[in-house]
Amino acid sequence: MKKLTVITTVLMLSIGGMSVAQAAQSCNDKASAIEREIRIAEQFGNYNKVAGLKQALYEVNMHCTDASVKKDAQKKVDKLERKLADKRQDVAEVEYDLQKAKAKGDQRKVIKYQNKLAEKQRDVRQLEQELNQARAELAAL
Repeated sequence: MKKLTVITTVLMLSIGGMSVAQAAQSCNDKASAIEREIRIAEQFGNYNKVAGLKQALYEVNMHCTDASVKKDAQKKVDKLERKLADKRQDVAEVEYDLQKAKAKGDQRKVIKYQNKLAEKQRDVRQLEQELNQARAELAAL
């Protein structure tokens, strides 16, 4: 199992030009993407990258299964859901601190917590987008 996680990491590092939307793919899609990257790297004479990509291709061909791809996609969704729950808790805590500062009439702290709240809310929106994308990728498998 750890080997598949390492493979996934190697693939993500090796195929830096791929978009996030392409992250959850079938094994055949992964192999095809790596082969394209190999051809491009060869055209530009980047033989160190070619060697790394060939190793990644070998690992995909030897160890990748559609079940492992789906399992990795589910892990990603689960991780993002936990992270989102934590961020929402952070928002609730900052909202509480903001209300306390308003009740005390401490304008300096009110401004501080308003800024902090806006930042936390941006984080939540970004995570929600990532989670929706990850769910869509999982559903597509």
